[in-house]
Amino acid sequence: MIAIVDYKMGNLASVRKALEYIHRECRITDDPDFIRNSDALILPGVGAYAPAMEALRAKGLDSVVKDFASSGKPVLGICLGMQLMLDESEEGASESGNIKGLGLIPGSVKKFPSDKTVDQGLKVPQIGWNKLTDVTGSLLREEDYVYFVHSFYCDPKDPKDAAAYTTYGIKYACALEKDNIFATQFHPEKSGEAGLQILERFSGRIRK
Repeated sequence: MIAIVDYKMGNLASVRKALEYIHRECRITDDPDFIRNSDALILPGVGAYAPAMEALRAKGLDSVVKDFASSGKPVLGICLGMQLMLDESEEGASESGNIKGLGLIPGSVKKFPSDKTVDQGLKVPQIGWNKLTDVTGSLLREEDYVYFVHSFYCDPKDPKDAAAYTTYGIKYACALEKDNIFATQFHPEKSGEAGLQILERFSGRIRK
């Protein structure tokens, strides 16, 4: 069973439909006990960083996700869910500093620099298809085209945690992999056959 964490900020239905399409049992849930007893966890996300972290903390799901990740069972963060796995984000930052994340993978979330994007005629957010390069992640394939929607990007502290890159004004890590933790800035559930294969390979990490 794959638990899709429901904290009211993810495109949950499309993730569930993609998993059902590849015949994987899943449930959208905010039940801590159900999540803890699941075989794998997916943390999706759409929206802003600070409200997302507040929503997770309000339900106690931040601790649940951390505990699940420490169990060694497979975890996948998608889009905002990937960003939440890092230490902090510039999005919503104040004089007191950046917004703190889950801290599962060392690194920070940064805004696309205007001089490399908007000033060069690129729109932010990045919306559309882009190519994976420099792939080292076990779930991914070199030069697959996948679908993105985001204004901020992840900057892992250790380059070894970067599972793939893409370029949009700048070259940045668009996927992460650290032990049992996987994350994609793009949406595999919206990325056609390539995305379904990523979800299939993730599901294959479930212990029998």
